[in-house]
Amino acid sequence: MSYELTMAAERDIEEILTTTLTVFGEIQLDSYTEIIDKGLDLVGADPNRAGSSDRSELAAGVRSFHLELAAGRSGGGAHCLYYIAGTLSNGSDGAIVLRALRERMEPKNRIARSLGTKQPSRRRSATASVKRKS
Repeated sequence: MSYELTMAAERDIEEILTTTLTVFGEIQLDSYTEIIDKGLDLVGADPNRAGSSDRSELAAGVRSFHLELAAGRSGGGAHCLYYIAGTLSNGSDGAIVLRALRERMEPKNRIARSLGTKQPSRRRSATASVKRKS
């Protein structure tokens, strides 16, 4: 299995990483990029994996996965991936990541809007697009 990002999820991840770079610097950017990539790979490999949560109160089939699980430690991530299991643009099964939101954000309206526009982004991952300081 694999995953795809919606345009909204790609924007979320780019914003998360840009903020991480600005506020915490390049070392933390590298660390959080790895955590996000690992979280994406984990939900892509098994959308119903242990640690993911059924979020059907948001919309049918929606699940969430807290990035601190990808980090392997409490407090290791402050964001959640919201996704659905489905058929990817290449015809394979995987996770369609709708949004990547801060754990305290109210997801209901954001997820509803994302479900209406599930077009995958052109890239598999948004983590490669953040501009680093030279």
